[in-house]
Amino acid sequence: MPLEKVTLGHGSGGRLTQNLIQTILSVFPEQNLTSNLEDCALIWGKFGVTIDSFTVSPRDFPGGDIGELAICGSANDLAVRGVLPRFIAMSVVAEEGLHMAELARYMKSAARICEDLNIQLVAGDTKVVPKGHVEGLFITTCAVGEQITEEPLGMDRLQSGDKIIASTSIGRHGAAIGASRFNLNPEDLKSDCAPLWPALKPLLALKGLRCMRDCTRGGLGTVMCEWAEGRNIGITLVEKQIPIRIAVQSVCDILGFDPLYLACEGCAAIAVAPDDADKALELLRESSLCEEAAVIGTVTEDHAGMVALQTEIGGMRVVDMPVGEMLPRIC
Repeated sequence: MPLEKVTLGHGSGGRLTQNLIQTILSVFPEQNLTSNLEDCALIWGKFGVTIDSFTVSPRDFPGGDIGELAICGSANDLAVRGVLPRFIAMSVVAEEGLHMAELARYMKSAARICEDLNIQLVAGDTKVVPKGHVEGLFITTCAVGEQITEEPLGMDRLQSGDKIIASTSIGRHGAAIGASRFNLNPEDLKSDCAPLWPALKPLLALKGLRCMRDCTRGGLGTVMCEWAEGRNIGITLVEKQIPIRIAVQSVCDILGFDPLYLACEGCAAIAVAPDDADKALELLRESSLCEEAAVIGTVTEDHAGMVALQTEIGGMRVVDMPVGEMLPRIC
């Protein structure tokens, strides 16, 4: 039998990505995959660290570009764990022939987000590879910050009865990338790429805040599956309560995508105790990024390890992790 090879599906953020991670971690016996499903690691007491690479195509997309995406992506991984982003290191791999003016424009976008969040660029590296070895530009960012919550946020805090909140409408980043590639360009469709810290910081005062996750690769559906499987609890989502913009749904209808699995770059899934759900919505909606925030589901003791979606027609559908890649190179 031939050895399995890496496919684009291994970059989907879904089931194949978990298999790829397991392959890598299998040579680090002290690591435990189940306990490392969070996007940000908490180290040395009160510090958080995360690393991510960005290869989005096209590099300029409605609502942002690869420079903005690189800073937001890593900063958001810290923010959803209650970690204040403080420092960032950046690696730039540029392809021979990339215009310096284009690179400078992306760096200006990255610098603007750093300035907005008061993040300091403290280290970096550059590489140039021959033409044809990468598609223009790859950016890797490693962000470090300080945990400001008394207890670390994480899926291990989920309890039966907790409410699940989407901080804004889902699928906008993936839909914007897909629309750009297929020249659909619906009106008012832009990526939701944005830094989450200003919107999420007020939630950290809630005693009933359990955990948060930014819904990037694999979208909301994959995050819900990771929570359900990681904690062996059930999650029930209500389809009609999930905020989806008409433009996003239109792109999905045309291209055959499921908005549950489309990437977001400015949307967080949030779990809170039921008594704090209304307050969480109130705080979120004070931010212009989160005016569409909504309670979309509940943690339950039923169907442990699985996510169920109550459809608009009254049926129940199992939400599983995607196995393949709907839209490669989205972040």
